[in-house]
Amino acid sequence: MGAGGLGATLGALVAGPPGVVLGLAAASFPYLVDRHRATRRAHLIEEQLIDAVGAIASALRAGRSLVQSLEVAAGEVEAPLGSLLSEGADRSSLGVPFEEVLDELAERIGTSDGRLVTGVLRLHRRTGGALAASLDDVTRTLRARRDGARELRSLTAQARLSAAILGLLPLGFFLFLSVVARRDVETAYRTTAGASAIGIGLALQGLAFVWIRHLLRVEKA
Repeated sequence: MGAGGLGATLGALVAGPPGVVLGLAAASFPYLVDRHRATRRAHLIEEQLIDAVGAIASALRAGRSLVQSLEVAAGEVEAPLGSLLSEGADRSSLGVPFEEVLDELAERIGTSDGRLVTGVLRLHRRTGGALAASLDDVTRTLRARRDGARELRSLTAQARLSAAILGLLPLGFFLFLSVVARRDVETAYRTTAGASAIGIGLALQGLAFVWIRHLLRVEKA
């Protein structure tokens, strides 16, 4: 049984349907925290990636090799991206094939911007060419994507806030009634029809919240 099912079961045994809501909320909290941290990390790496690509291009123009340029970029940006670049440069210096290093780096960065940068580096490794100029174009592209993402988040901020309020308000009202009119609520969920209505209502509310979040989500290319 997962954490959500265990929390719901314990809540039902202790406090009935209101306990189910509280149990599910408590069980979901660690997942929400982890997801928030992952999102913050992805946004931070996207910001750092612009500076890192610029540092790589500058180092290449100064006559450094690509691996040395990665080391320079690692010193220019802080963790988490700086640590990832430093580890990649160290592995390449130890003899690990550079394309394998790029594949691992793209996977550990975990964003579409990271895949774009490593893809350009991989292509240059195979075909040659003016990598510094190509990285300048990548930097402009990353800046444009970052600015577009910021504008999109600002345009959808009100809608996302409204979705959160509409999703949480019915649950809060249900819990409020469980406190101020506990006898009436208990009468409802102790009957089959009442318990079914409450369960269906909570399920539909959850589905509506997920659907609204899905509508407001914009996938990156």
